[in-house]
Amino acid sequence: MTTTRLLVLGAAISVLAGCSEAPTAAPKERPNVLLVVLDTTRADALSSYGHPKPTTPVIDRLAAEGARFTRAFTTDFYTLPAHASLLTGLYPSNHGATSETGHLPAERTTLAERLRAEGYRTAAFVSNPWVAGDLGFRQGFETYVEAWRPHPKDPTRKLEDRGSVLLAAQWLEERATAGEPFFAFINFNQAHLPYYPSTEVLTRLSPNPRPMDRVVRLREVAGMWLQVAGRQTFDELDFEIMNELYEGEVAMLDAQVEKLAKALEAAGVLDETLLVITSDHGENIGEHGRIDHMLSMYDTTIRVPLVLRYPPRVAAGTVDAELASIVDVYPTVLDAVGLLGDAQEGAGRSLLGERRDPPPFVFAENERPLNGIKLLNDAFPDFDTSPIDRRMRMIRTPRYKLIWREGAGVELFDLESDPDELEDISASQPEIRAALEAQLMERMRLQDGGGAELRAKLPDAETLDELRALGYVE
Repeated sequence: MTTTRLLVLGAAISVLAGCSEAPTAAPKERPNVLLVVLDTTRADALSSYGHPKPTTPVIDRLAAEGARFTRAFTTDFYTLPAHASLLTGLYPSNHGATSETGHLPAERTTLAERLRAEGYRTAAFVSNPWVAGDLGFRQGFETYVEAWRPHPKDPTRKLEDRGSVLLAAQWLEERATAGEPFFAFINFNQAHLPYYPSTEVLTRLSPNPRPMDRVVRLREVAGMWLQVAGRQTFDELDFEIMNELYEGEVAMLDAQVEKLAKALEAAGVLDETLLVITSDHGENIGEHGRIDHMLSMYDTTIRVPLVLRYPPRVAAGTVDAELASIVDVYPTVLDAVGLLGDAQEGAGRSLLGERRDPPPFVFAENERPLNGIKLLNDAFPDFDTSPIDRRMRMIRTPRYKLIWREGAGVELFDLESDPDELEDISASQPEIRAALEAQLMERMRLQDGGGAELRAKLPDAETLDELRALGYVE
């Protein structure tokens, strides 16, 4: 019997899926699309992905009404290339928006451009300055709201997540009232360092008091580069507190998603909208002794949540444990709106289509971290940055992961016996290492590369100030 990929689960996950309700409504010819990116949110920070605290009740409900992908992965641990993958369906070395180029080349076709050409109204509401319109991400969007800019009603303060979500909700309701098909892209930066959740949310999730001097100090941590340079250290209690602060930020993200879902419900178009909730990358909070997400291809930073909700095409209660990648979002959206047959470009596959053989691998890649190297060179001229001045690649099967660092060898992990990736078995398992390395090298050989020139500077002072506050630049 022929079924869709989202209606039948493999035997390995049948016990997890339980009973799914098959879609019954006829698909809308041109569904709306809402892409929500929870910047810096690792999969296991969501309660539906196993977090022990109720961090995300709204997202959990939306996932229960659709599909939750338990093995979804990003293409990079860094905001700019990962968002470009979401919006183009390409891996970083193919779309060209990398840590070495600093922007998305104009010749790449974005999801917004595809949908706008079909009559969709398009808008983006972004909070991370690495997704700035001037860095190429405005392509195809009629409206582009950047939350680090001054608030339109009060220039003395910024929009931030809470201001931009209200504008986004208003825009969604206006488009729905007008009966216009829309594509909206929302980027929330709430879970990014520095972690500063509200006291109310923090005490609700973590009622046990912590030493206030530590909490105050850890709330000011903006990034990892001081730790990399050996100028900042953390102990186990620090990591515990940082985890609690991070949980609070994720819970606040969930409240923002609730505002969007309520806007769609109020406008009567929630069930006529393909809702995609995912992340660009995760976060280290003490794993491998690290904080932040740069320079890490462990699952803490590469595994991301991925939720689809669209009742006409996605069965409620679906849990899918096949490998998936954020490059699958692009063809999934095109499939939902009836455009996939026109152009199958991209590296991914639709998650709505007929079940095919699951992909044997997913990949991630990062070029030389030029911004971090410059920051360290400027702040600490005597610090040797050569150990981090490397390109990185990752190939992951359902069981094994190989991490390659240019000029520095590889790490290999058996994720079944070592899910925390603590034991490198590259020396003891040479055949597995060789097979994965060969696959990775072949992929690298076939890639076209971005071909874009390195940007000499960031676009404007406001964006630069925001990147500085987030710990990306000096």
